[in-house]
Amino acid sequence: MKLIRNPWKKTALNRLILSFICILLPLYTLAIVIYSWGIQTLQTEISNSMTSQVSQYFVGLENEFSRIQALQLDYLSDTNLNALAAIPESLNSIEKMQKILSLQQRLNAIRNSSEYIKEVYTYIPAIEKSISALSVSDFDSDIYSELMNLSSLDQVQVVNFRGSMYMVVAFPYLLPMSNREPIFIVSIELSLDKLREALHGMSNVPEEGLIFSSPQFTVVTNSDIDLNEQIVQQLIDGRGEEADESARILSIGSQRYLTVHTTSRFFGALLIKYVPESAVFQPLEKFKDWFLWFAVVSLTIMLIYSLYLYQYIHKPLNRLVRAFRKVELGDVGVQIHHESRDEFQYIYTRFNAMLDNLKSLIDQVYKQQILTQRAELKQLQSQINPHFLYNSFFIINTMTRLRDYDQVERFANQLGEYFQFVTRNQSDEVPLAKEMQHAKVYAEIQEMRFANRVSVSFDEFPEKGGHVMVPRLILQPLIENAFEHGLEKKSKGGQLDVRFELEGRILRLIVEDNGEHIDDEGISKMNESLEKQENEDKTALININQRIRLKFGNNSGLALTRSLLGGVKATVSIEIQEGG
Repeated sequence: MKLIRNPWKKTALNRLILSFICILLPLYTLAIVIYSWGIQTLQTEISNSMTSQVSQYFVGLENEFSRIQALQLDYLSDTNLNALAAIPESLNSIEKMQKILSLQQRLNAIRNSSEYIKEVYTYIPAIEKSISALSVSDFDSDIYSELMNLSSLDQVQVVNFRGSMYMVVAFPYLLPMSNREPIFIVSIELSLDKLREALHGMSNVPEEGLIFSSPQFTVVTNSDIDLNEQIVQQLIDGRGEEADESARILSIGSQRYLTVHTTSRFFGALLIKYVPESAVFQPLEKFKDWFLWFAVVSLTIMLIYSLYLYQYIHKPLNRLVRAFRKVELGDVGVQIHHESRDEFQYIYTRFNAMLDNLKSLIDQVYKQQILTQRAELKQLQSQINPHFLYNSFFIINTMTRLRDYDQVERFANQLGEYFQFVTRNQSDEVPLAKEMQHAKVYAEIQEMRFANRVSVSFDEFPEKGGHVMVPRLILQPLIENAFEHGLEKKSKGGQLDVRFELEGRILRLIVEDNGEHIDDEGISKMNESLEKQENEDKTALININQRIRLKFGNNSGLALTRSLLGGVKATVSIEIQEGG
C-alpha cells in the first residue's frame, strides 16, 4: 500500500508559509479594527472641526465688532464733535468748517479701519448737519427721530434700521423713561455683503450652508429659504436641551443634515453651519467596503506572490550570493547549477564560464603582467648609460693627471654609491629618503661632469615622507633626462633645480631646467604620451608615471609643464596614504 505524503510536514517552506500567514492575519485584523476606530474618530473630528470653525469665526466677528464699538465710543469724546453739538454759537463759520473737516477725517479713519464698515454718520441737530466720512448734508429730522426712538439706545448694539445693519449710539446716554433729546447721534452702517462673503469663505464644500440669524436680520449663503427656516426653527426649538455650542443631526424631509451652531450675546444671533450627512460620511462607508475587499485580495496576492518569490527567485538568488561570497574569499573553483530552463540557468552557466575565464586570466594575463612589470623595472635598474660610464672614467683620468686627488676620491665615492644603488636588485621598492639620496649623488656627479657649464640646486628633503616606500629610480631618470635633452648642449649658464613641496597629503618632487626651449604643443604631446603610454622615445618617463600610479593611485603620477627657467618642469606627485 502506497503511503500518502503529508503535505504539512515540518519543512522550512511549510514553516515559512505558516509563519507568514500567522503574522499577516493578526496584522490585517488589527488594521481593520484601527480602520473602524479611525472612521469613528474621523467623524467626531469632522464634527468638532466644524464646531470649532463656527465658534472661532463668531469669536473673531465679536472681537472685530467690539473693536468697532470701541472706536465709536471713543469718537463720542471728540472735542470738535462736542463743540459743534454743544456750543455752536461760539464758533464762526470758518471754525465750524474746520471742525467739520476734522470730524470727517476721523470718520474716514473709522470707516477704513474695518472691511465690515460701510459708512459712518454723525447727526448734529445744533448745526443742522449730517456728517459722514465722505459728505456733509442737511440734517434729516425723520432719520434722527427714528434712530432716537430705537430700543435700547442706552447701550451700543447691532440693530436693523431700514433694512440695513447699524450700530447706533446717542450722546448723552438716555434713560428709557427720559424725555431729554441727545445732542448728537453716531451711527455706523455695517456691510451685509462683506458679512455674506465671510460666510461663503467658511464653506469647504459646495453642499455646505451657513445661516447668521438674529431677531433683527438674517444672512444666508444658501438660497433655499424653506430649508434655512426649518433648520433655524428646529435648532431654536431644541436649544433648551442643547448647549450653546453643539453638533446635531437634523432630519428635514428625506435628507439628514449635520449641523453645528453657536450663539452670540453680543449680536443676539445664532450662527449655524450645516451640510448633508451623505456628503460627509457616505464616502467613508464606501471606503470601508473597498478596504475590506482590498484586505482580502491583497492578502491572497501577497501569499501567492511570496511563495513564487521564495521558490523561483529567492532560492536561486541566495545560491548565487553564496557563490559570489566564496569567490570574494578567493575560491574561484566554485560551480553552481540550476535545473529549470530559465534566466537563472543562463546566469549560472555564464557565472561558471566567468570563473573559468577568470582562472585562465589570472594564470595567463595577470601573472604575466606582473612578471613583465618586474622585468621592465629590473631592466631599468640595470641600465647604465655607456656615455655616462665612459665620461665618468675620463673625468677620473683627468683628475688623476691633474693630481686633484681630493676630487678623485670624492668622485670615486659618488660613482661607487651610484652603481651600488643601481645594480642592487634585491627589492623593487626603497624608502623615499634613499631614493632622494641616490638622485642627489647622481646630480652631483653630473655637475662635476658639466663643470662651469651647469649648476645644480638640490633642496633639502622634508622630514615627513622620508619613510614612504616608493618604486626604485623615479627621480634619477628625470634628472638624467634633463641633462640629456635640455642641458647637454649648453655651453654655459645651465641650471637644474630639484625642489620638494609638501601640501597636505600630497608630496611633489620637482625637477626643472633652463635647457632647450619647448613650446606648449610639445609639452602637451609629451603629457598625452604619458597618458596613452605610446611614445617610444619617452620610455623611462612612461615607466615612472605607470609605476607611481600603480603604487599610489590615479591621484599620483608624473606631469610635465613649462618651467619658469625656460626649459621643462617635471613634477612627480605622490599621495601619502594615512599611516603610510
